[in-house]
Amino acid sequence: MNGADPVKIKQARRLILRNLDLVYPSGLTMRSLYQTVCAVDPMYDFSLFGKDIEYLKAKGYLFFVDDALGGADKFTDKVGKLTAAGIEVAQRITTDEALDI
Repeated sequence: MNGADPVKIKQARRLILRNLDLVYPSGLTMRSLYQTVCAVDPMYDFSLFGKDIEYLKAKGYLFFVDDALGGADKFTDKVGKLTAAGIEVAQRITTDEALDI
């Protein structure tokens, strides 16, 4: 995956949100989310995944469940879950121009 391709970045971020929406109210480990995105785009890089997760977290669309419990040691073991705002964007109830393709 080309790190400079904005369309692919938006697609990956939407895919992350959609997958978290599918399992809501449960969460998913970062490892599972990464594997899901890689199934769609095998060239997707783990460093880009970390940036995408941090972007979605900074926007208030997801949070790490285990942070409230002391946190997981490894990033791949963290469990992410959608916030109310994340659900609205994942279900396209509200729009985020940065994620529109």
